[in-house]
Amino acid sequence: MAYFNSSTFGNISGRHGTAVATVDKNGNNVLRLYRKPTNPNSPKQLEHRMKFSVINKGLAPLREVIKLGYRDTRVFPKVAGKAFSEAILGEYPDFSIDFGKVRIASGKLQPVEGAVAKITEGTFDVNFSWNATIGLLPKLCSENDTINIVCFNVNSSFPVLFTNVATRMESAAVVTLPETWKGNDIHCWLYLTSEDGLVNSNSVYVARLTM
Repeated sequence: MAYFNSSTFGNISGRHGTAVATVDKNGNNVLRLYRKPTNPNSPKQLEHRMKFSVINKGLAPLREVIKLGYRDTRVFPKVAGKAFSEAILGEYPDFSIDFGKVRIASGKLQPVEGAVAKITEGTFDVNFSWNATIGLLPKLCSENDTINIVCFNVNSSFPVLFTNVATRMESAAVVTLPETWKGNDIHCWLYLTSEDGLVNSNSVYVARLTM
């Protein structure tokens, strides 16, 4: 649901008289004049509704993770709007989400580079590693920034957030996933939180794994 803040009417969501709160292609909440579709079941309308449904259904399980990652309780519509524009794969009616283009966290902290993930054979342990080099540019970062890992089971639509699993300079961490996830596809992201707990980094999409 999109929201628009009006100095006259306060927060407006959905349709309001002849106007409707919506999300534009850049993920911004805007208020537009409502026009009833001349053909609500045109191919374009059906395609648009299908994409909207795929994005909302696919990202809804990540809603709380995204709120924490952005440190914003109302950011989900913006993230969904951006995914609608950038992360849809396939042709109507067979749409899917490119989770590699979904950012689940955002902030000014310097992210890591070169992150990889690998399953330890015969176990449910996932080994993550990354380049801990701190750049020379005056960007916010510390050796003691903490690592957060998100693993999202797309088969069961269930995400797990592992917080404070390592520091930036440790360059590696291991997380253990549920045994019930055997045979399932898992999307993995990594992001950092500052030592004082106040700032996050942009998330880094690490891998799609099959347990």
